[in-house]
Amino acid sequence: MKMDINVDMGESFGRYTLGDDEALMPYVTSANIATGFHAGDPLVLERTIKWAKQYGVAVGAHLGLPDRQGFGRRQMDISPEELRSDTLYQLGAMEAFLKLHGMKMQHVKPHGILYRMVGEQEKYIDTFLDTIEEYNKELYIMLHAGCEALSRAKKRGLKTAPEVLVDLGYDEKGNWILERVKKARSPQQVAQRAVAVAKEGKIDTIDGKTVSVEGCTVCIHGDSPNAAAVAAAVRSALESGGVTVTNLWEYFNEEKEGGIL
Repeated sequence: MKMDINVDMGESFGRYTLGDDEALMPYVTSANIATGFHAGDPLVLERTIKWAKQYGVAVGAHLGLPDRQGFGRRQMDISPEELRSDTLYQLGAMEAFLKLHGMKMQHVKPHGILYRMVGEQEKYIDTFLDTIEEYNKELYIMLHAGCEALSRAKKRGLKTAPEVLVDLGYDEKGNWILERVKKARSPQQVAQRAVAVAKEGKIDTIDGKTVSVEGCTVCIHGDSPNAAAVAAAVRSALESGGVTVTNLWEYFNEEKEGGIL
């Protein structure tokens, strides 16, 4: 049994700090680092990449809508052409810093409502997949388990990383519930959910039931008030339960020249 632990981070801006990214690094294996649209700035982006290198954490681009005030969680009626250019712009920004620090990009993960837009909305799915395939088809596409975009990505032969968002609520249909503002959750309860995902392929719902989920990675949101404590509890519970915690390259037994660096 193996499981990747990914976390959304790099979402501070200027004088405003959101989350304790360095405190999270010892407990996670994949970092989704904001690329400056919904959050983050160039200084934060590079600083977070440097921390990831220091702690041996694989890096992915956390793409967002150009909506800092709404933190990328408000629907925007962008065109498919805008989605393509915005995606390439953000990937290129991250790639520049990774190149200078001798690192490679492991994955791409949309943020907030963009996650739903490219994962589920017909208007955007194929444009998003076309763009990733054109830019770098070796990137893992990280989206929620069971979504239409991952199904199509697999058929195209693209690399996929279905995830389960263990610090969010799920409804009876297996859909995660978007929170406008992240709230603190019990580290022990989130850890128990992560273990259930890894060992049983199950997650509990808001109505007290359970639904089946298949994921290779579990997500923790770095902007939650107690994210570091949650990450520590999740990693400890997984490892105590006999689950190997690893990044996506190692999960899929990919040989990467120079590892993640």
